[in-house]
Amino acid sequence: MLAPIHRTLLCPLGLALVAAWPLRAQEPPIEDTVRMEAFNVTAYHGKIPLIDGFTGQDFEGENSVVFKFAQSFNKLLLGYHRKLVLDEVNHLRFRLKLGQDFAREMGLLHTAFGFSPFALETSTWLRRERAIISRLVQQPFFKVKALVVWDLDRLAQIAPRKPDSKYAADIRYDPATGRWERRITTRWDVAFFTNQTPRGSSFATDKTQGLNLDTQRGFHFIERGLPLQVPSHAFQEVKLTYPIFYSDQQAGERELRYLQETFVANLYYIYDPFSWVARRDTRFRGGFAQDCLEHIQAQRIYVEDRDWFDGVLARFLSDVVTIKLQGAEEIYALHMVGKRLGESPRVLGVGLDLLNWNKGEKREAVDNPEAEALLNPASPAGVRYVLIDAYQRLGEPLVEKIAGRLVAQKPSRQKINGRAMLAQVIAELSGLPYEAFAQRAKLTQEANLARHKLTHPIPPPAPATDSGRK
Repeated sequence: MLAPIHRTLLCPLGLALVAAWPLRAQEPPIEDTVRMEAFNVTAYHGKIPLIDGFTGQDFEGENSVVFKFAQSFNKLLLGYHRKLVLDEVNHLRFRLKLGQDFAREMGLLHTAFGFSPFALETSTWLRRERAIISRLVQQPFFKVKALVVWDLDRLAQIAPRKPDSKYAADIRYDPATGRWERRITTRWDVAFFTNQTPRGSSFATDKTQGLNLDTQRGFHFIERGLPLQVPSHAFQEVKLTYPIFYSDQQAGERELRYLQETFVANLYYIYDPFSWVARRDTRFRGGFAQDCLEHIQAQRIYVEDRDWFDGVLARFLSDVVTIKLQGAEEIYALHMVGKRLGESPRVLGVGLDLLNWNKGEKREAVDNPEAEALLNPASPAGVRYVLIDAYQRLGEPLVEKIAGRLVAQKPSRQKINGRAMLAQVIAELSGLPYEAFAQRAKLTQEANLARHKLTHPIPPPAPATDSGRK
């Protein structure tokens, strides 16, 4: 076993943040502590080039907002880069702690049910995230080659026609609103060679994404996901230009502040290397359902409908632990996130925009409106929420009575019907026929889920100059 490596990762306040993860699959997970080196990112320094969008040459205007924004650009980008790493380290620390707490609580539950000791499989935890963080500490993924500056007054004179410029591919005139808009499109490549097989093997993938910088709607496509063994050097640098609009008629602090704030807001969507693994609103969430299911399947449980019962019981016990540690809102929120990604998996930002602004661009993707969350109490997914509702109303006696019924079958080894047993327990504790309880639970839980709908309103129109609109 290799000894732990200790390095120091300093935040802007000089405080060391610690993240724990396995260095190798065979090493003890969680317990190894890794401290990463202080940021050594030197890419964001010096003057950012300013390019006149019309001519493709150096910008020679005198607009104060343009130059003040350019002067603050590297500071904003480096600040975001640092925040990205520190937020992710804190996120991983939280999830690791939650995993430890989950395993402890699940172990107590399994003891009450007479099951064998429970443990999570942690050998592969955070390996992709570790490679991404290592890369971020050493060098950025994201390099802005230049700011492309567009004079809105000149654009207004030729609208709806585009300028004759190679940079015009990233702007458009929207006749419906009478405004000019700008975008960024990027391609992220990952490629590496490994000697893990006798002949060696290579791996390559990419993701493409784009964002309307004024509406914050865009698209996100991943060709295929990353393998566990991806090294930090496999990620290729992403180079792009960033378009901004200006008007000599309006050059105040309000316009400067808008440019700065929207730049950082747009970075949140376009510069997220951790989305290679999964979006932050889904990663490490869900109560380790697969680990729980596999453990339940390995137990001796005397029910005749195990194909149905194992999944329902594993999900229920996982939900009980999640409610204890995080509250039921975590279950509702994750349910709605997963549902929305299933409806429109290619969305980036606050909505889907495929940004097919130019000839030859024919991106396609499903964008279904977010539907209401409807539950069917007769299905395993519906029974899950009936049990959640029962646990919220009846508390620990529900868990104890289910455990007691299963433990009672062990001496005789007589199999019972698991579905009927759960219905009987709920009816006995609630004083209602199961069907009536299930219908009430359906309505209550659908209302709870509806509070977490993800449909975002369209952002209000931005200030005229800074939004790039007339």
